[in-house]
Amino acid sequence: MSEPVANIEDVEHTPKRLERARTTHGDERRRSLVLAAYDLIAEKGFEDLRTRDVAMRAGVNIATLHYYFASKEDLIDGVVDYLLDLFSSEASRDLQLDFSTPLGHLHAMYQNTVYRMRTMPKMFVVLGELVMRSQRHPELERAMQRMDEQWMQYLGWILAEGVAQGQFRADLDPETTAKKIIVVVKGVTFSYVWSRQEVDFEGMLQIVERLVLPERSQGDV
Repeated sequence: MSEPVANIEDVEHTPKRLERARTTHGDERRRSLVLAAYDLIAEKGFEDLRTRDVAMRAGVNIATLHYYFASKEDLIDGVVDYLLDLFSSEASRDLQLDFSTPLGHLHAMYQNTVYRMRTMPKMFVVLGELVMRSQRHPELERAMQRMDEQWMQYLGWILAEGVAQGQFRADLDPETTAKKIIVVVKGVTFSYVWSRQEVDFEGMLQIVERLVLPERSQGDV
C-alpha cells in the first residue's frame, strides 16, 4: 500500500514554518540575554557587568551569547532598544491618556513617566546607571546619544505640531525646547531614583507647560 501523499501546501510551506520557528527561537534567546543584562545592570551596575555573568543568568554558554551579540557594546545596544520599547509602549490603560492634541501628547508623556517611575523603578535605575557611566565609556555614550536622538525626534514633532496648530508659543524653537524638556525630565527622574524620595512631579509638568504655552494659556491648563 502506497504512503499517503502530503498536501502540496504543507510541503511548500514547511521551509517557511521552520524559518519562522528558528526566528522565533532566536528572538526569544536574544530577549532572554537582554533581560539578563538589564537585571544585572540594575543589581550590580554597568562597570561590574560581565558577559559570562549574563550568559549564566540567561542559562546559556558564552559562545551562544556571542552568537547573538558579538560584543558587550552590541549587548548594551540591545538593552537600550529594550528601554526604548518600554518608553514607547503604553504604561497603563487605566491612565486614560489623551493624544488628540500636541499638549495632550506632552501630558501623556508626563503621566507615563510618573507611572513608570512608581511602578517600574528598575527601569530608571538601569537608565540612570547607563547615563552616569556614559561619561567614561564612549560606547555607552553612543548608545545614550541614540536614545536621546529618538526622544528629541518625538518631542520635536510634538512641539512643531503645537506651534503649527497655534497651541504652543509662536516663537518656540522645537529643537531648543525639546532639549530643555529632556533636561527637566531627566533631572526629576534621576533625583527620584537616586534619592529614593518623593519629588515634585507636578512641578515638572508646570515647568514643561511654561516652556511651551503662551502666557495667557498657562493658567487655564
